[in-house]
Amino acid sequence: MPKPILPKKLSPAMRAGTAAARILDAKAEEVAKYAKPAMDGDVDGVHDMRVAVKRLREAARTFRALMPKRRQKRALPLVEELNDALGRVRELDVLTEDAAGLAERAPAAAALLQDLTEEWAGVRVGQHEALAEVWERLRRSERILERISRLARKTKTRDRPLNDMDLDEFGYAAITARTQAMRRRLTDALETQEPAALHRLRISVKRLKYTMEPFLPVFPALAAAYETTANVQEALGLTHDFDVLAAALTDYLDQTGATDGEPAQEALRVVGERRSEVYAEARERIGDLEQDEWRQQLLDSID
Repeated sequence: MPKPILPKKLSPAMRAGTAAARILDAKAEEVAKYAKPAMDGDVDGVHDMRVAVKRLREAARTFRALMPKRRQKRALPLVEELNDALGRVRELDVLTEDAAGLAERAPAAAALLQDLTEEWAGVRVGQHEALAEVWERLRRSERILERISRLARKTKTRDRPLNDMDLDEFGYAAITARTQAMRRRLTDALETQEPAALHRLRISVKRLKYTMEPFLPVFPALAAAYETTANVQEALGLTHDFDVLAAALTDYLDQTGATDGEPAQEALRVVGERRSEVYAEARERIGDLEQDEWRQQLLDSID
């Protein structure tokens, strides 16, 4: 995971509107930093730029109430479009990596999985070309980074009581609201074995993590709770990856009519085994967020 770019001059008593502007500018800088390797097709570059775009999106969501609505409506859909384009490429990279790992556990399915990854490689070429076109249009015609910069400036100078709130007070409210939403999803995930509940929790944990991130310079003691949250998010991310892989493999086998062959059955078996493993690991990990110690550690760090 690439290290986040965060403003260096944030303080608890800083005006929230001023801090929001600095954070938005930092997130836009982070997106720009990874654009070239991503557009060159580098796998890590695509991953890093996608993370940067998610951080920008969540920062905008966190500070949305401070922003002028008209400028939000112009800028934020462009961020979503870029995130979606990056996601289509990144998903293929993850599928390919996971399938290659499974080939080592299922030699009988190695040739089938190789054919599948080669097909995905061809699809990736087209998706990456589409991504490059989206980025070029957003960068040049839509001027996405300039829009974010203008949004930041307007947020900084906006004269409203909420924008004048101290940053630590705003951060406390934002983080506790996300924590409460996450804990509702946590209860659902622990009470059922349904994958959908676990994936709803994954999204909620991810949003909490990205909400915490900009406030790390303001609340240094938040780092421990943030690290636990990030570890849970990573474990839940693996469950999603293997659900996507299982669905993609099933679709491929259906399309090729190879479902009943020994290689196909072997591939489905190892996917199912690995999927069960990551689900068990994720369920064990999410217990960390259920503990009163974690919740108290979080509250103490931002109080």
